[in-house]
Amino acid sequence: MKKTYISIDLKSFYASVECMERGLDPLNTNLVVADAARTQKTICLAVSPSLKSYGIPGRARLFEVEQKVKEANARRRAKAPKNMIEGKSVFASELNENPRLAIDYIAAKPRMALYMSKSTQIYDIYLRYIAPEDIYAYSVDEVFIDASAYLKTYGLSGHDFARLLIRAVFEETGITATAGIGTNLYLCKIAMDIGAKHTEADADGARIAELDEYSYRRLLWEHRPITDFWRVGRGYAKKLAKKSLFTMGDIARCSLGKSSDYYNEDLLYKMFGVNAELLIDHAWGYEPCTLTEIKSYRPQRKSLVSGQVLQSAYTYDKTRIVVREMMELLALDLVDKGLLTNQIVLTVGYDIENLSDPERRNAYKGEVTIDGYGREIPKHAHGTGNLPFSTASTKLTADCVLEVFDRVVDENLLTRRISITANNLVTEDEYKRECEKKSAEPEQLSMFDMLANSDEPIKAEDLPSEEPYDDRLSSKNLAPVRSVAVESEAELGDKDISEDVLEKEKQVQEAMLKIKKRFGKNAILKGTNLQEGATAKERNAQIGGHKA
Repeated sequence: MKKTYISIDLKSFYASVECMERGLDPLNTNLVVADAARTQKTICLAVSPSLKSYGIPGRARLFEVEQKVKEANARRRAKAPKNMIEGKSVFASELNENPRLAIDYIAAKPRMALYMSKSTQIYDIYLRYIAPEDIYAYSVDEVFIDASAYLKTYGLSGHDFARLLIRAVFEETGITATAGIGTNLYLCKIAMDIGAKHTEADADGARIAELDEYSYRRLLWEHRPITDFWRVGRGYAKKLAKKSLFTMGDIARCSLGKSSDYYNEDLLYKMFGVNAELLIDHAWGYEPCTLTEIKSYRPQRKSLVSGQVLQSAYTYDKTRIVVREMMELLALDLVDKGLLTNQIVLTVGYDIENLSDPERRNAYKGEVTIDGYGREIPKHAHGTGNLPFSTASTKLTADCVLEVFDRVVDENLLTRRISITANNLVTEDEYKRECEKKSAEPEQLSMFDMLANSDEPIKAEDLPSEEPYDDRLSSKNLAPVRSVAVESEAELGDKDISEDVLEKEKQVQEAMLKIKKRFGKNAILKGTNLQEGATAKERNAQIGGHKA
């Protein structure tokens, strides 16, 4: 059975929501979603379509928006009658009609809770037409749909069914969308990302494009830049360019080469390893993965990550405060999800000022790397801390991450980014079963175990003979078989933490979670959260690093 997949992307979603909340037309209003109260380097979460027409990318920095608008206004002034500007407007229609008006825009403060609520509302609209098992939320504003079984039911083509869904969303929310239709998940995504951009918009502003394997090769094999394609970033493009491979057609032809040719699939595998297989498939327009497989996928290893970009450069001491805060919140998150971890990974990125300031640069003797903007920056600090057993204890995890921090972070450098990962996650039930299984297994003893557990002086006759078993080894010299839980408690003895103490701490954590859920995350704070440089109080009022 031939498959039909649809990918739908809500157009400039955050900006469109903000426009609709103000009773404005998203397609006719210059609006950018960004917190102007932050620095000018803050990232814009969304830019309205009319504002993008001035060359502003969707994820620009606020200062880039201001610069582009300033340049556009300079051009308008030069073309205006008598080089005079007599006002300004945020509406594209008024700007098109009156050349004397300067371009203006609305800077809307992010409201993440509103966007999530609106996304849920739109997802519910899709569910009126599609069963949950046939739709996958790729992001807050984008979904994949397996429409194969629905076209016959509704008596529609893939194009008309996509239009039906888009119109239903538009009529209820005022938000328009772009859609791609393909014979596999990759092609519907590419049809939406690349093909729809060159398709005329309908009356509602929606753009819909279709691709199959053959039309993909005919229309997009020579398309540039190659970074427009899904999963091909600047790193991939740079490696490919070094081998004079610039398009998907180049990659497809390379994969056909004989083993004696310079260009063959072995060249791609040397460059990208196993990922070359996916790249080659996509070059030909193939994608074997289905929506059912995506939904049934369960990662072998689980982790939980907390990260933030600091609003200014932080000193060593202030960064240490934030690291503790982040770990304490991450530990609470583990308790809330019923998970345990036995490994904490810390990554701290340094600020550009460490090398732009002459005095600091002269003092720094460490390794230097290049950031995404081509600037020199000290190589980030990275370290791992292993816990004696799986736990969600705030004390144990905080002590662990601070030990890593003290070990790997340069106290003379300013920091800007922090990331903490809790690895090897297991549920409490899974860990209990693992402990019970290990406690039932016999323990392999060694001569050193026996000698270490003996209270009597070591005599020559007490040493084991070369025989595999000797009666002279009495039972009092044998170390007892211990469960993992007992071993862990013994290891924790140095830290004065027993199982009773850990259980009491867990009860406190659960009580804190109940209070926070009922009265808000800032209903209960620690003294650390009120110190200079602390960010937890502010972050508790955010979703995804932006105001809720």
